[in-house]
Amino acid sequence: MKKKTLLFVFLVVVLAGGAVVYYMLHKPHATVDDKKGLAITSEVLSAAFTADEKSANTTYLNQILEVTGVIDELNQNQDKKQVVLLHSEDPLSGVQCTMKQTATLKVGDKVTIKGFCNGYTTVVLLSDCILDNK
Repeated sequence: MKKKTLLFVFLVVVLAGGAVVYYMLHKPHATVDDKKGLAITSEVLSAAFTADEKSANTTYLNQILEVTGVIDELNQNQDKKQVVLLHSEDPLSGVQCTMKQTATLKVGDKVTIKGFCNGYTTVVLLSDCILDNK
């Protein structure tokens, strides 16, 4: 009798674990589309990471940001996605936004882009970005 009870408990644990793994693998990808983000300018965001990266990571990393700035560069990455570099006071820095979909933009446009903050290299990195048409 004790063996059957242990076998039953083991099977319940295995099935519950399998259900959790299945859910984690198949849950919907988080997007910024219908979510509100923290509004900030590209100059302020870039300056925060340049001054104190550890503190800026605590505040902004993995957060949805609505970054307003002037476009300095437009490029395409290796995955053929549009990459927008927003202006910073530091000529070696800026905010690099990898767009979900290609948008009609030009250098010098002032835009607000919403995306996930992924940290800092020499620029602040935002991914899964969309134009925020307020």
